[in-house]
Amino acid sequence: MTGRSDSASRRPDGYAWYVAGVLFLIYLFNYVDRSVLNVLSQLVKQELGVSDSVIGFLVGPAFAVFYALAGIPIARYADRSNRVRIIVAGCVVWSGFTIATAYAQSWPELALYRMGVGIGEAAFLAPAYSILADYFPMGYRARALSLFGLAVYFGQVTGMVSGAMLGASLGWRDVFVYAGIPGIFIAALALATVREPERGAMDRGSAATIARDRTTSPALLPVLRDLWAYRSFRNLCIGTALGVFGGQAFAGWSAPFLMRLHGADLAAIGKVFAPPYLLSALLGTLLGGLVADRLFRRDFDAPLRASSYALVFATACLCLACWVSAFGTVVWLTIPMGLVGGGWVLAVQSSTQNALPAELRATGTAVFWFVVNLFGIAAGPWVTGVLSDAFAPRFGAESLRYGLLAAIGVSFVGAVFIRAAARTMHAEAVARGIQHQRS
Repeated sequence: MTGRSDSASRRPDGYAWYVAGVLFLIYLFNYVDRSVLNVLSQLVKQELGVSDSVIGFLVGPAFAVFYALAGIPIARYADRSNRVRIIVAGCVVWSGFTIATAYAQSWPELALYRMGVGIGEAAFLAPAYSILADYFPMGYRARALSLFGLAVYFGQVTGMVSGAMLGASLGWRDVFVYAGIPGIFIAALALATVREPERGAMDRGSAATIARDRTTSPALLPVLRDLWAYRSFRNLCIGTALGVFGGQAFAGWSAPFLMRLHGADLAAIGKVFAPPYLLSALLGTLLGGLVADRLFRRDFDAPLRASSYALVFATACLCLACWVSAFGTVVWLTIPMGLVGGGWVLAVQSSTQNALPAELRATGTAVFWFVVNLFGIAAGPWVTGVLSDAFAPRFGAESLRYGLLAAIGVSFVGAVFIRAAARTMHAEAVARGIQHQRS
């Protein structure tokens, strides 16, 4: 029997990459189902006769609050149970509620279905990260997570392109039916072909320690207290939430912004705006994973320093895109936005996985995403809608522009917290028993 140090240093095999591919497909439709409302929100607003604040609530808190609240107890269950089955069940639930969204007759009913999507999707991300960490050794995790993270942009742009094209021809309701059906079939594929991996198989440490920790898993509140006591983890949670706040504000309101202030229709958004963003974001995500792995081999906290600089640049590009007056210029700005915005969070994700002990990785990931979802994904679009309504008496049709600029600017503060996390990450990882070998 080989030691854990041998397991941690070997290359991942073909089946590990197959598992990553199946999880990628699930993640893709995870993002299609959650984000298709973004591009259709102007049509929903017109049919249901609601304000920007309500649209912001539907895009943000109605989904993300329940997504965040359900994530931690599901992740604690995943730390002790079969993670593959948890993911499959969640996929079926969120796909079913996505289909049900097509039949909503009022915004409270639509909000109820969005809550169901959020609860279902809460069963995916933390168990998926935990599974990938048990199939990929530390030196390959950022690369695996970068490929896995491509699903975010494939899902966002698939939702944007297909939602725009189908919405323009069929209306917004049928789009949710087409978005929800594939998840049912992919869940069946995962159940049939993905094996539950040995927990902690790729970490340095003894098998006896991993087995002991699984059977003596501490209660939730002490775990939360211990996690939050680490300055690097705390700063990563806050910094990523603030960084995502601005990005999600733009993602949630880009389609209405382009339609109202640039006169673009849904077809133009799907054909002209989405493709350059897709290609640049895909390239940025791939490069981000490779760069993070290379930086990690040189210095434990170097990926986080690079992440903070990338977030500053991406945020500046978003602000500029909201300020310029030409639609073509906004399209060109999607290229640097995608290249840098596609990669900055990868270093944060891989650093968090490397720093957490294997037996608590799903819980730590859920805590991280709880903060990010509650104060980033939920708050960003909602605050933007509230600001747009508040600015309307003074700025009229320009109110959404100024609401976006105010919300996006919050991400600059997030970069400061991520840079602070880089200063303490290495020492705290050593304290957790993780040894880093520079190359």
